[in-house]
Amino acid sequence: MRDPYLYDDVNVLRNIGGIKDSEKLRTAEGEVTKLTIPMVYAQKFIKFNIEALCEIHYTIFNSLYEWAGEFRTIPIAKYEEVLGGDTVRYTHPSKIKEELSEAVREISKLKKTEDKAALVFKIVRVTAKIWKIHPFRDGNTRAIISFAVLLAEHLGIDVRHRLFEKHAAYVRNSLVCASQGIYSNFEHLEKIFYDAAGIDFFGSLGTSSKHGEYDMIGDYNLADYTEVPHVQLLDE
Repeated sequence: MRDPYLYDDVNVLRNIGGIKDSEKLRTAEGEVTKLTIPMVYAQKFIKFNIEALCEIHYTIFNSLYEWAGEFRTIPIAKYEEVLGGDTVRYTHPSKIKEELSEAVREISKLKKTEDKAALVFKIVRVTAKIWKIHPFRDGNTRAIISFAVLLAEHLGIDVRHRLFEKHAAYVRNSLVCASQGIYSNFEHLEKIFYDAAGIDFFGSLGTSSKHGEYDMIGDYNLADYTEVPHVQLLDE
């Protein structure tokens, strides 16, 4: 069965503008999200739950996709160069709400009174957990990072969110590395979160890692990174 999110004649996501060229759609996304992501950061959320995450995704992408803010209905994969061509095992659509609910329960336990470095440590891990679920057909990284930044600010941590936008390839590949189950590596995601929060933390950073440098993920040079689309998997 063909991916229902794609046009019948080209491998491009169905979109409100009717754009059937992938590069033109990428450009349109960039132009739209330059306007909509600041709109998200201007909001103040009281609760950080499933509804808030869906609202953030909807705000960012509703002028592009009719399914903005809605959970994906198909299994997907994206073959990652940083993993040697493997993919993150995203959550099956039937389990998205259940696993997001588990993440929300973890978020509800976070308190402003905790040490800020310890809070960032926990936010990094719950962010990676939500990202591994990959609840939406596309746009997960932008929505989930926005959610995480607003959560941190709600907990009293000022975060320079433009750092994530400036180093988008680093952020995405860091999330990939942090979403490998028992093999997850949080080092790189921690690095940029602590830098964005202005907090010194060296607990899990290797001696070769330096704050402010975002051109490498382990031995992988991000100059070689080429974004590829998600693809539909046959349902299990």
